[in-house]
Formats: sequence, structure tokens, C-alpha cells
Amino acid sequence: MKKIGILSLLSATMFLLPIISFTPVASAQDRDRDRDQLKTQQQLQDKDKLQTKDQLKEKDQLKEQERTRERTREQTRTERPERPQHEKAERTERGGR
Repeated sequence: MKKIGILSLLSATMFLLPIISFTPVASAQDRDRDRDQLKTQQQLQDKDKLQTKDQLKEKDQLKEQERTRERTREQTRTERPERPQHEKAERTERGGR
């Protein structure tokens, strides 16, 4: 009787052994897949951050270019001031005669 019980336990174990041995492999595959997905998500986030940084740098460069243009305009105005109003009037009178 004991032999039959041991044999049935042994045969049940042999049937369950393949299922048990594949379960950790499937879990390892799941972990690998999850890890790969996390890596991909992290890479995408890093890429987005870099794009955002690049966009901010580009914006700053454009602002600096505009400031430089404005400074140049101001310098040009101070170097060549407009003629006083009475000189403009004299020129039109001379040209009109």
C-alpha cells in the first residue's frame, strides 16, 4: 500500500515537474520584457528632455539675436541722429522754390 502511494506521488510529481520548471522561465521572460519596456520608456523620456533642452536653447538663441539686433539699431540711431525738425522744414522750402 505504501509503495502505491509513493508511486502515485512520484508520478504526480513527474507530471507537475515540467509545469513547475517552465513557470520560472516564463517569469524571467516577463521580467526581461518588463525591463526592456522600462528601458525604452526611459530612453523616450530622456529623448524628450533633450528635445526640450534643445528647444529652450534655440529660443534663448533667438532672443539673444533679437537683443543684438535691437542694440545694433540703437547704436545706429545714436551714431546718426535724426535731423532737427527746423532743418527738415528748410530743406522742403528750398526744394519747393
